[in-house]
Amino acid sequence: MNLPEHDLQLNPSLNTTLFRIFQETLTNVARHARASRVDVSLQEDDKALLLSIRDNGRGITETQLNDPHSLGLLGMHERVAHWNGKLSVRGEAGKGTTVTVHIPIPPLENGEIT
Repeated sequence: MNLPEHDLQLNPSLNTTLFRIFQETLTNVARHARASRVDVSLQEDDKALLLSIRDNGRGITETQLNDPHSLGLLGMHERVAHWNGKLSVRGEAGKGTTVTVHIPIPPLENGEIT
């Protein structure tokens, strides 16, 4: 796990967004991936937050990615879009799946990122 050395002062709603995406991704790994390892990274720079979750499982397929009944993926896309961010989900057969979230850091308000 690779996390910032300091606490991020984020808007509670943005914290919830990141947590729910992380939670949904781990749920998908547990249900579908048959993975033995999950690597997580959260990085911050002056302009954006980058959350990356990668497993070493069987890899999500294009069919699964495009399934209109995949409400978990749809929900993750909607959560990220709310923050004007981008979500990428990529799978490679037998090598795992990587979920990447890129969210621009909103301007500071009262010392807290909103």
